[in-house]
Order: sequence, then C-alpha cells, then structure tokens
Amino acid sequence: MVGTDLRQQLRNYIQSSHEQGILDETFDRVKNLESDGNPQFLSEIFSMFCHDAENGIAELARFLDEPVIDYENVSAFAHQLKGSSSRCFEAFDKVKREYCILRDNLNFIAQMEKTILTNEARRRSQ
Repeated sequence: MVGTDLRQQLRNYIQSSHEQGILDETFDRVKNLESDGNPQFLSEIFSMFCHDAENGIAELARFLDEPVIDYENVSAFAHQLKGSSSRCFEAFDKVKREYCILRDNLNFIAQMEKTILTNEARRRSQ
C-alpha cells in the first residue's frame, strides 16, 4: 500500500512539475527509457545531467568574472547548457535559477523513486 501511495505522489509531483513548466516532453522520453532491468536509470541520468550542468554553470561564471569577457566561450557554454547562446548577465542568472529549480525537482523525483524501490524490495523479502 505504501508503494502505491508513493507512486501516486510521484505521478502527482511529476504532473505538477509539467504544469509549472519545470519538466517537458524530454523528461517523459527519458522516463520511458527506464526499465525493470535498470530501475536506477533515471537517477543515473539525473546525476549525469546535474554534474554536466553544474560544470557548465561554473565555467560560465568563471568566464563572466574575467575582466575582459570572452563572449565566444560564454556563448559556447551557454549554448551547451541551455540549447541557445546568451550574452547577457540577466539571462545567465535566470539559467542558474532555473537550473537550481530543475535540479531540486529531479533530486526529489530520484529520492521518491529510490524510496519506492527500497519499499518494494523490503516487501518482497518479507
């Protein structure tokens, strides 16, 4: 029963994240790749995404802190991180804020998935 409740909570949370514009169809495509053979797939993908994004944000911050900004590098990292280039500080700050919201949401989803799997494994072993 607990696993069912958590699964519903997870579905509700994902739906809410979609409605807020935090998640999009890309998330759905990745989620559909998850299988019983690899139940940690989403957590692994989220971890890789967050690691890469945090590195990209750190590099952008480093380039933007330089006395003479190398907009070519800034543009390349912004494009890599967001899918389009950005040359203004406000846009970069917005990307950082949005990334933090997305990261927190993905971490919450991963934690719920992990709890569900742990609870199911306990139930099977009883």
